[in-house]
Amino acid sequence: MLRIYLILISGVLIVSSSSVLIRWTGDVPATVIAFFRLFISFCLLIVYKSFRGKAGLPALRRFHWHYFLAGFFLSAHFIAWISAIQLTTIANAIFLESVHPLFGIIVSVIFLKEYPPRRIYYVLFAALIGMAIIFIQDFGSAGTGLTGDIFAVFSALFFSMYILIARLHKGEEDFIKYLIFIYGSAALFCAVYIWSSGLSFSGYALQSWLFMILLALGPNLLGHSTLNWSSRHLQIFKVNLVCLLEPVMATLSGMLFLAEYPALHFYPGAALILVSLAFLFYRDAQKISE
Repeated sequence: MLRIYLILISGVLIVSSSSVLIRWTGDVPATVIAFFRLFISFCLLIVYKSFRGKAGLPALRRFHWHYFLAGFFLSAHFIAWISAIQLTTIANAIFLESVHPLFGIIVSVIFLKEYPPRRIYYVLFAALIGMAIIFIQDFGSAGTGLTGDIFAVFSALFFSMYILIARLHKGEEDFIKYLIFIYGSAALFCAVYIWSSGLSFSGYALQSWLFMILLALGPNLLGHSTLNWSSRHLQIFKVNLVCLLEPVMATLSGMLFLAEYPALHFYPGAALILVSLAFLFYRDAQKISE
């Protein structure tokens, strides 16, 4: 059991490095970073399939239109998330994006008619207060902070939509095939946006290419694969609770590597968000034990 937790924590640490890696890519447009992060992951998964004796792309006849929709929301999530990292502080971006489980509740109510207990609305309200506190400093400022904060919130919303679709395919036997379809679709959406907006796929510094490759290998493949593996060996609420380390570790990374220190008002807002998420995951644990 200790080994599983150590692997899970390692995965969370790897995922939490994405914000610093994004900053280190330099002035590469967010959509271009998202494209190569997804496309490189897509190609590596194809290679992995080939080594396992299943060469080539999965049969397109097995492609469900839900995969295409999930790819759209995943590409939108990455573009918004990377834009947030580029425009606001890492602390603001990561904590505002971390509320996606709470957006998941709202999305479930709207699309699945799954209504949570009344006490969960108090949790949502507390999280909204925490988000508002984090927003405060950027209101009325002349910089790009408020725009980045808004992108972070939208990235959380898009991710909750992506997870909603994933729930519809939770019985998918071939998870790698599922990821190939999703990453491929998401990369395609990014590519179409790049072409239509006149952005370039090339001409970036060697350092930028290095960090885009590391984003694909680390947070995308190794990090998320580790979280997925852990979810198969631990109750999901335990995985979620450990994942609360991600915004904390990402904020600390911003302090350590980029000298980004959040303002004092940030901490009560971040604490409210963490407590709200922890309560939500605790409620899930209670539901499992009932």
